[in-house]
Amino acid sequence: MIYLHHRVSVLKLKIGIRETLRKGINLVGFDFPDLPILIKPNMCTETDIYGAANTDIQVIKALTDTILEENPESKVIIIESNSAGKNIENAFNHLGYFKLEKKYQNLGYDLSLVNLSEKPKTSIYFDGLYFDKLELPAILTKPKFFISVAKAKTHSLTFITGVLKNQFGCLPEKDKTRYHRYIDKVIVDLNRILQPDMCVVDALVGLEGRTGRPIKIGALIFGREPASVDAILTRVMGFNPRRVKHILLAAKYGLGVLDPEVIGNPIESVAVNFRNPITFADILGRRLPETLRPLARRIYRKVT
Repeated sequence: MIYLHHRVSVLKLKIGIRETLRKGINLVGFDFPDLPILIKPNMCTETDIYGAANTDIQVIKALTDTILEENPESKVIIIESNSAGKNIENAFNHLGYFKLEKKYQNLGYDLSLVNLSEKPKTSIYFDGLYFDKLELPAILTKPKFFISVAKAKTHSLTFITGVLKNQFGCLPEKDKTRYHRYIDKVIVDLNRILQPDMCVVDALVGLEGRTGRPIKIGALIFGREPASVDAILTRVMGFNPRRVKHILLAAKYGLGVLDPEVIGNPIESVAVNFRNPITFADILGRRLPETLRPLARRIYRKVT
């Protein structure tokens, strides 16, 4: 039996982003409650020439418009953290988020940007696969409606980057490399603690790797469960979700299913073949201590 929360809507972009987004939300059946609404885009670089590395700000704007049209009094907070590859303040500036914030505030709406790396933290005790205790920004532990807006990408550590991986950016520390060796368990723990209420994938333009080849897909994907949405995203990108460890683990822990009902457009209408992102060096690197990984990569490049 397929329940409503297992459904994933896939919509090919035939009309505008805003209209497509509204249709996708309606197909899955979302209502925005009277709670602070946190929107977590995927932002891994400070600039984005091809519009493929980060969630498209036009998707964030369309989502914000949809929320505020339903309830103009909504408190909307766009969140992201610093990382080794970006300073989020620079990213907010270069990618147009400060202008977006000013525009909505000038119109009288309660919209703000938050750097999670600079917010007060709360200790969370959790019987997880990796964590038994972690420090999270307090804003994430309060009542909220949490929307994760991911980007369709492949990744050498996690095979694909989707909604599940997007919560990795909720960790406030800048250097997150210490988690890489245990990335699948870390991702699942974070989603068990911070399970999104709404999952959206910006699959307008995908990306092979962090700075690789942009690939046009031309679709938006929506759902209630991160593993269900990521399972469909994986198929859209030409892969089997059963090959993606963190999706398998997430489904095991109740974060979705591997074969959800697809509504809207069929997967085949938007499917694109991405190249396998995992190399031998990546596999080896995940098994080596941190101190030996740079040396292993140099040796691998010399012999290939």
